[in-house]
Amino acid sequence: MAARDPQLTRRSFLTAALSGVTLFAAGCSQPASEQEPAPEQEPSREILYDEVAPKEVSLVMVGDILVHDGVWRSGVREDGTRNYDHLFAQVADDISAADLAIVGQETVLGGEELGFSGYPAFNSPQEIGDAEVAAGFDVSLGASNHALDKGMAGIESALGYWRSSHPEILVTGMYDSQEAFDALPIIEREGHRIAILNYTYGTNGIPLPQPWAVRLLDEAQIAADAEAVRAAGAEAIIACPHWGTEYTEGPTDEQRHWAQVLADAGADVIIGAHPHVMQPFEVIEDADGRAVPVFWSVGNFTSTQPFKETMVGAMAGATLTFEDDACRVSSCSVVPVITHRAQGTAFTTYRLSDYTEELAAVNQIRGMSGCGDFTHQWCVDFCAGRLGEGFDAASGELVWEA
Repeated sequence: MAARDPQLTRRSFLTAALSGVTLFAAGCSQPASEQEPAPEQEPSREILYDEVAPKEVSLVMVGDILVHDGVWRSGVREDGTRNYDHLFAQVADDISAADLAIVGQETVLGGEELGFSGYPAFNSPQEIGDAEVAAGFDVSLGASNHALDKGMAGIESALGYWRSSHPEILVTGMYDSQEAFDALPIIEREGHRIAILNYTYGTNGIPLPQPWAVRLLDEAQIAADAEAVRAAGAEAIIACPHWGTEYTEGPTDEQRHWAQVLADAGADVIIGAHPHVMQPFEVIEDADGRAVPVFWSVGNFTSTQPFKETMVGAMAGATLTFEDDACRVSSCSVVPVITHRAQGTAFTTYRLSDYTEELAAVNQIRGMSGCGDFTHQWCVDFCAGRLGEGFDAASGELVWEA
C-alpha cells in the first residue's frame, strides 16, 4: 500500500477515496500523460478502512524535570560518560504506551560546554534528553522560569542538540529565532493533528534577550496561537502553562484566570506545572459551556528539593476522542508518582502503586529536616488529601470520565 502524505487530513482522505481519486506516495507519482491506464477493479473497503485514523488518541504528561546537582550526578559513570535511563525506567512502559507523551523539561539542556549547574541557575546534561527519548517522550516543553538561566547560549545549545540528535521530537516554549517562534507546534499522532501550546509566567526576572526567546503567558498571544493552529488543521489543543505559586496546595487566582483564558481560546486539556507539588484535578467550563479538564499542577517528576511534598508528582493522562471532525476529552487520569532519592542509578521515580514501605524507608528525603515521617502511607494520605474523593487508594490513581 502506498504511504499517504502525513499532512493529509482524515476528512480529505475520505473525500478523495470516496470520489475515486488515486492517492500517491510523495515523490512517487507520474505526470498524467505518462501513466498507464489503471485496470478497472472493485473499490477496496479494506484499504479505505486501513487509512481511517483511529478515533482515540491517548496522552500522558509528566511534570518538571528539575535537574539539581544530585540528579545529574546520578548518571555519571566511572569512565566519565553519562546516562540517565534510570530516571525514567520505572514508568517507561506507561510513557511508551501513550500515543503522545510530553515531558516538562524545566531546566535547559545546555550541555557540558556551558558547565553543569544546579539551583539557582541551572544547566543540565544533554544526555537527559537522550533518556527522555529512550523512554518514549514525543514533546519537550521549554517554557519555564529557568529557560534563561544560561541566557541565549543555553537556549541555542539546547535547541541545537535537539535538532541534531533527535529531530523527531517537538520542542516548544523556547526559541532561537523569530522563525522558530512562528513555527506552529503541531504534532501528528494516529492520523490526528494535535497542537501543544506551552507558556511560562516569567523568567525569574531575567529580561528576554529577544522578544521571541521564551513564550510568555499573554492573552493576545494565546488567542493568536490558538487561531493559527486551528487554521493549520489542529483538531485538538493541549495547553501546558508553567504557572502558579511554589508549594501551594491548590490553584491561585492567577492560575484560574489563565485557565479561563486558555479554555476560552479553545484548549481541550490544560496541564500545568511549576508549583513543584501536585495540585488537584478539576473540570472547568469555557465561555460556551464546554467542559475543559485542568490539571492544576503535576508537580515534579525528578528533583532533590528538600521537602517531602515535592517527592510526590503525577502523570497526567487523557483520552482524546475524535468524532465528526471534532475532538472531545472522554477521560482523564491522575497517576501519582514518587521520586526515589538514592545514590547512582537507584535514583528514579516510581508509580505510587509500585512504591513500598521498604523503598520509602531508604528514600534520602527522610534525612531532610521535617521529613523523617516520609513513608508510603504518608504518600497515599497526601494524594488522597490533594485529589479528594475521586482518588482510589487501592489502585493509586484518580480516573475521570466525561
